[in-house]
Amino acid sequence: MITINNKNLDDFRIIKVIKFHTNTSSYNNIGSYWNTGNLKAIKGIKSETYRALNTKFLFKGSSRLEILKNISKFIEESKECIFYRDNLYYEVEIADSVEPEILNPGAYILTINYNVLDVYESEKSITTNTSNTITIYAPKPCYANLEISSNTAVISCIVKINDTEITVKNIKANETIYIGKGKVLAGDKSKIDDVDMWEFPILRPGVNEISVNRSDVNVTVKYNERW
Repeated sequence: MITINNKNLDDFRIIKVIKFHTNTSSYNNIGSYWNTGNLKAIKGIKSETYRALNTKFLFKGSSRLEILKNISKFIEESKECIFYRDNLYYEVEIADSVEPEILNPGAYILTINYNVLDVYESEKSITTNTSNTITIYAPKPCYANLEISSNTAVISCIVKINDTEITVKNIKANETIYIGKGKVLAGDKSKIDDVDMWEFPILRPGVNEISVNRSDVNVTVKYNERW
């Protein structure tokens, strides 16, 4: 079953998914070169290119006008959207579309090609107040989104994820501090002045080490494995 932004496809009178195919990751190699006299080539920067999601949907309706209205609503919904299929989320945006193909007055086929921005699983989480590990089975790194809390006031604690060390200061009792998605918050207010870190923590493929230097501080790590 495929959904779009948590909506069923039959909301748009799509009665069949004829094609839903995405290709695998590919990379451009930028700037590799070989200096005269060097024993090895100088490696270039490898940048990931957009993957493509190619789709075909069969629309049915009682009239041409009804079908075209549903196609218009579907295109508007899917210009930037998240498809869900086979336990994976596909975050996409429209690359191009073509005119609907008319099979008969009550059936049209719509072909749309999307750029794939991300493919990921449902969120997972682990909570610790000492040390633990997280194993990422997917081939791509993913962000670790943190929730840090304590039942008592804490002046300072250190959370470490692999080589990334995060110092969190002035934790209030029963306050939850959120670190992730480009933000540091306590409730709806910024907490960035009380957090020292060089970068937002990342989980890499394989085993990741998680540690907290205080047993009275709970850290929940939430993440989505990426494919």
